[in-house]
Amino acid sequence: MKAKKVLVTIIATCMIVSGVIASPMAAGRVAFAENTDAKAAVEQGAETGENQEAKEPELTEEQKAAKEREEARLALRNDPNHVHKYEWIAQMNESESADGTLNYMCPECGKVWFFRTIPAYRAFSGDVAHRIETAPEGETVKVKTSLFISFNSEVMEALEERPDVSLCVSFLDQEYKGNRVSFTIPAGEDTMSLLDENGYVGFIFLGGKYGLKMEVPMEGSADTQEQADTEEHADDASGDVQTITTETSKDNS
Repeated sequence: MKAKKVLVTIIATCMIVSGVIASPMAAGRVAFAENTDAKAAVEQGAETGENQEAKEPELTEEQKAAKEREEARLALRNDPNHVHKYEWIAQMNESESADGTLNYMCPECGKVWFFRTIPAYRAFSGDVAHRIETAPEGETVKVKTSLFISFNSEVMEALEERPDVSLCVSFLDQEYKGNRVSFTIPAGEDTMSLLDENGYVGFIFLGGKYGLKMEVPMEGSADTQEQADTEEHADDASGDVQTITTETSKDNS
């Protein structure tokens, strides 16, 4: 009986030892497989990141400056030693027709203390004015709208204070529809003299003064057909820009 107990003990011990010896090998194989998958995932992620970087559009100087300012603001926002200096800054909604906001905020870090809703047109003019005020030296600020056809005095004042900045405006010549046209106000202009008695200046008036250029004719218009005929017979019309001849009006449209 005692001999049987000894034999059972020996057999059990052998089974335990065999299991211990076999266990590290199995764990090693699983770990190796996981490491391989992780390596493949890292390589795939790196390749995807390279493809995304290659597809990123090149930023304009104004966009680069805006990106740098945003990065600087985020860094300041987390700085416990930063002292906020608040001022009122208008901000447009993503939709031009929707109301914007007038933010009491710190322009250095972007922290908003208080805001209130303002009409869409005032938000548009305020946003353009702020872009002019913060534009890099010698920059041309580019504005594109499908809704508005005039500026208020706030924009003209901003240009007056930044004589090194020019302003390019792209708009529809029939407000909500029409041909997409553009004009550029050169740097250093006496912009305050352009305002009418109510403190506004129309885009059509500005286009007549500084030269209105056709960007995209309205579909179905005579200009569209003329442009199609021109492109058909021109050797290289890809870089051409059609200029509209307009009569300069004394009235600010």
